[in-house]
Amino acid sequence: MGDTIVAVATAWAPAAIGIVRISGPNALPLILTYWRGKPPRPRYAHFGAIHDENGTLLDQVILTYFPAPFSSTGEEVVEVACHGSLYILRRLVELLIAKGARLARPGEFTLRAYLNRKLSLDQAEAVADLIQARSAVAHRLALSQLTGKYYERVRQLRAQLIDLLALIELELDFSEEDVEFASRAQLEQLLESLRREIEGLLHSYRIGQAVREGIPVAIVGRPNAGKSTLLNALLAEERAIVSEIPGTTRDTVEERLVLGGYELRLIDTAGLRENPSDAIEAEGIRRAREKLRHAFLVLYVFDAAQESLAQAQAHAKLLLGMPPYPPILWVANKVDLLPALPIELQTHAIPIAAKERKGIDNLERIITEKIGEMGVDSEILLSHTRHYESFLRAKEAVEAALRLLREKGGSEILAEELRLAQAAIGEITGEITPDEVLGHIFSKFCIGK
Repeated sequence: MGDTIVAVATAWAPAAIGIVRISGPNALPLILTYWRGKPPRPRYAHFGAIHDENGTLLDQVILTYFPAPFSSTGEEVVEVACHGSLYILRRLVELLIAKGARLARPGEFTLRAYLNRKLSLDQAEAVADLIQARSAVAHRLALSQLTGKYYERVRQLRAQLIDLLALIELELDFSEEDVEFASRAQLEQLLESLRREIEGLLHSYRIGQAVREGIPVAIVGRPNAGKSTLLNALLAEERAIVSEIPGTTRDTVEERLVLGGYELRLIDTAGLRENPSDAIEAEGIRRAREKLRHAFLVLYVFDAAQESLAQAQAHAKLLLGMPPYPPILWVANKVDLLPALPIELQTHAIPIAAKERKGIDNLERIITEKIGEMGVDSEILLSHTRHYESFLRAKEAVEAALRLLREKGGSEILAEELRLAQAAIGEITGEITPDEVLGHIFSKFCIGK
């Protein structure tokens, strides 16, 4: 790309250090206009000063120069570490623009890295995911995509399709001689294996999305069971209104909690009962059941001082609606009001006293274990809608190819389906990417990345 871009690469807030990044063919000449110090050597940090056009000292800085193509963008790059004054950062950017640089658009540094083959498209997306990661597992997933583990698996799938396509096209070249270069039985076996692997990735999408956006955990139960008190206990602060009046929670209340390396979206729902008192409570119950369907885990809270575990489970069948349900943890609340703890609560439920925060540590441990059993720790998960849609198209094309093989269809149509499948997967890593897709992806980045 012909022009030189500049932007503040650190957060736009006062800090000890702020970094201004410049990328493009004139990156070094532009900064040298204002630089007072030794001539920069490639990949060395140099201490010096920046003076404005009048020779007035702006700041003492550390300057690092990366020549093309050995830089993050593949272009000439200069990074200037200043004191993190917003005035200093803004003024340095203005000085560079005055000499011919252009303010970078959102994600333009990463876009240039992709265009110069420093990153694949999925790795570029992982940069944004890494910045936004709020938990250890989201961080690990983004790193896996950024360091190429995910890319390598996707590339292997596409390479297998290209190999199959090459065999079919070779047969088409020798169609007059009726030569078969690939056993139809072997082709069917390979395509079936590919179909299963793609299907497995598609099934991982729900988990991948939850890792990026927060794993939904629904807190449900009858009115006054202590759901909101439990939410407050897990959060260790008063976020939900607690009252002795049944039906206080009329709508879902959602809060985020990082627990055991996972970011959870705790959803406190309206109390479930068979005969709601009014239309508003009825709507709250309907929403509670809807949230339940999308949850990964359900904490069913019941008042152990008022009902047994068997009674709670019987009520749950009536109140939760038609199955299937997510996994349910039976949380026996208010056990401090019992003269003794029944064996059934010790073995088949999780006894707590939410108001006094008794048993919360044990409940948190069990929640973490249950979430870990769901496959959220995998390093290869679909987590972007764009990837899901591409793999869905690839699966449809592979299934069409399988039908053609089994029905002894023509090689020309078979080859076309394989082309569609490999092209769909190629869009994920950027080997094949429409311009409008690039615009959508990089517009979501912050300026300076």
